Amino acid sequence: MLSRWMAAPLIAGLVLAAGASAPAAQEFPDGPVTMVVPFSTGGGNDTVARLMGQYIEEYLGARLVVQNQPGASGQVGWTSLAGEEPDGQTIGMISSPSIFLVELLRENVAFTLDDFQAIARIQTDPIIIMVNASGDMEDFDALVAKLEEAPGEVNVGGDGPQSNVHLQVVAFEGALDLDVNFVAYSGSGPSAEALLGNEVDVAFLSASSALPFIEAGRLRPLALISDQPHPAMPDVPLLSDVSGVDVPAVGTAIRGVIAPAGVPADRVAVLDEAFEALLQDEAFAARATEIGIVTNFMGADEFGALLSELREQSRSYVDIMR
Repeated sequence: MLSRWMAAPLIAGLVLAAGASAPAAQEFPDGPVTMVVPFSTGGGNDTVARLMGQYIEEYLGARLVVQNQPGASGQVGWTSLAGEEPDGQTIGMISSPSIFLVELLRENVAFTLDDFQAIARIQTDPIIIMVNASGDMEDFDALVAKLEEAPGEVNVGGDGPQSNVHLQVVAFEGALDLDVNFVAYSGSGPSAEALLGNEVDVAFLSASSALPFIEAGRLRPLALISDQPHPAMPDVPLLSDVSGVDVPAVGTAIRGVIAPAGVPADRVAVLDEAFEALLQDEAFAARATEIGIVTNFMGADEFGALLSELREQSRSYVDIMR
């Protein structure tokens, strides 16, 4: 049995040792954080991720390195992310409803929503109908006339297949009783390039990825599929106004940040707080508005519940997409 005078220094030493080791155990992030973007460069998800990467180091305490892993409408990147170590050092972009359509419509998908930990909602991004500015379609009525003249023959480009854009095209066809030939690309960037190169006649693009082409005068917007004008392009007409039909905006992308399931709660909190602070940063907010990104933060717990709800809603779209 230790005497009091022997035990006191020993206890003090243990306390000091524990105190010295505590910061090391809690140190996070430990080096750069990788952000997996399961779509190609130039698209809506990539645009958001790269913008966040420019400003978040101050709040995260580490660089955010964007890693594009495109393919199969996000399936390649999400599969990769689900298999990463759940230490918070590798996170990724999620886009609803795309991730649910992949999970619900395909065979042998290696992930479900349960394989991910929600971190934060970042953005809501509606779809906009675009044509080449050098072409002869000046407005939405001209597009309808072209579609009615050649049912099923007008090439419409967009993310896909089985993506949020593909879903929006299907809803567009159904609501307006029109028929198009949907041509799938690996992201909004390639879709826009295909439209510029006249590989397709029309493209359904995310608003954030379309804005630079609109401002450059290279692409012409015909209609925004949303129930309210876009703050960065208030003059673009709403589809419901120009068509006279309430076309559901089911393809609107809800983008956020996720991680592999199992990330410790204290690390989730660090990430959650960093993204919340980022969205309150005045310089980030100004730049986001400038390039057409509409941000609306939601924390990890709430966002996780929202994703579960959206997955259930997506089940009703499955038969339409098959």
